[in-house]
Amino acid sequence: MPDPHSFFRPLLAADKSWAALDWRTAGRQSAEADDLVRCFVDAGAAPLASVMPLVVPIEPNWLTEGEFIEKFETDQAIFVLPAAALDDGRVIEECAGWRRKGRHLALQLAHGGRIKDVPRAAFDHLQVDATLARYELSADDLSALDRGGFRRIATGVGSLGLFEWLAARHFDFTDSGFVTIIDPTSAGEPDLPRLKVLKLLSLVLQDADSCQIEEVFRQEARLSYNLLRLVNSVAVGAKTRISSFHQAIALLGRRPLQRWLQLLIYADQLAHASKPNPLMQLAAERGRQMELLAGNLASPADAAETGDAAFMTGIFSLLDTLLKMPMSEILADLPLPPDVAAALALRQGTLGTLLAAVLAGEASDFTQAQALLASLEIGPAAHARAQIAAFYWASRINSER
Repeated sequence: MPDPHSFFRPLLAADKSWAALDWRTAGRQSAEADDLVRCFVDAGAAPLASVMPLVVPIEPNWLTEGEFIEKFETDQAIFVLPAAALDDGRVIEECAGWRRKGRHLALQLAHGGRIKDVPRAAFDHLQVDATLARYELSADDLSALDRGGFRRIATGVGSLGLFEWLAARHFDFTDSGFVTIIDPTSAGEPDLPRLKVLKLLSLVLQDADSCQIEEVFRQEARLSYNLLRLVNSVAVGAKTRISSFHQAIALLGRRPLQRWLQLLIYADQLAHASKPNPLMQLAAERGRQMELLAGNLASPADAAETGDAAFMTGIFSLLDTLLKMPMSEILADLPLPPDVAAALALRQGTLGTLLAAVLAGEASDFTQAQALLASLEIGPAAHARAQIAAFYWASRINSER
């Protein structure tokens, strides 16, 4: 039987920073412990898991397969057991044995009445559906969580309000699905700094003269500051201090400038550089993942151009969420390549199919995602490697901004 596709999704800490990765597989019933081990090793996930632990649903019988758990270092994984495990004394003993070895184990919580029955010696995390936590757990239940010292993982977080409620009650990891949901009540005045970035990006895409690009930088002080800071950074490698826009644009180059602007669109008012920005990171992860996956679809001669188009498709796929505008209106003002525009607006073409696969995976529609990936002949190993590499790349954005 072929390996199932794996899907990873960021979990947020209370400050909205990426704190862990939720790891799911298509058709979990058919997945075996060996499938996950093979995926973890082949995808090179260990460095990322050392930064953000993997939250992994497992079957109780996997606890006796020591080689499976021992493939992960102590803090690289949180293994989640189904709620029924609480009623199986043998499973509880196995869990307690692994806890004594420092391993992290979570129990799915079906309802608040069982909190007092969860043995602290066997579990150090509890996984709770966010709606259940908000509307069914009593104040006494939440106090029991505090007394037990359990770390808390919330699934199914469908709104910013629910996320904030959970954060205020000391949930350590929360599902990030709400990040991509447009809040119609939050629309306000036009976001002028972002419109400046879009104007700049439009000029770069049209290969405009440098003097036109420089003029926009002169009109926006923070944009100017960010550009000069970027080109004078160690990462860019300028040997002498750059003080003019002409020098900065020439040194950076059009392609890196385009990618930098694509990311900068998502920055919070182009300020608060140290503030976690999950929408920016998700957009960056989508772009990088699609770029890497596109490498499986293009001939070597077309790889760079196809990769750029895939990256652009992924990173722009959240502009409607960011700007709270229909994608059709956004695309009318951006001179995008036809294949990118068709992918964003209609999910047409190869890029459209690839984007649809990524979105289906994020939405936990694993059957659809796996079918779309199969139609593109992207196997589980290549898919997992692209996701892990993309998450690792995007996870560094806040620390390097």
